[in-house]
Amino acid sequence: MKEKDEILALLIPLVEDLVSGKLELIKETGRSGPYTVEELKEQLDDYGGTLTASPEIDYKNLDLYEIDDEPEWVMEYELWVDGEKSDLTLTCTVRLTDQEKSIAIDSIHVL
Repeated sequence: MKEKDEILALLIPLVEDLVSGKLELIKETGRSGPYTVEELKEQLDDYGGTLTASPEIDYKNLDLYEIDDEPEWVMEYELWVDGEKSDLTLTCTVRLTDQEKSIAIDSIHVL
């Protein structure tokens, strides 16, 4: 599925930036959704542990929900903490059109 590859091309750098703590960059590039840098930091800190990189194969497990009549998907992905898959879930809206390919965080929450 072409869309899934495009979505992964947006998701993987976002997760890498979260793991690296590049919250300012996420905000500057419009990927933080409604959140400030402080709010993103708080959501991650509240969970505890340290975000760690996801094994590449794990990205095959993301849940995608296509939004009717829109070139948009809602995506849920379980983040890895301290080297293990966690129930800390990153929910994003992804928009794919010829003009725009974007991802924005909707929430980071425990599922």
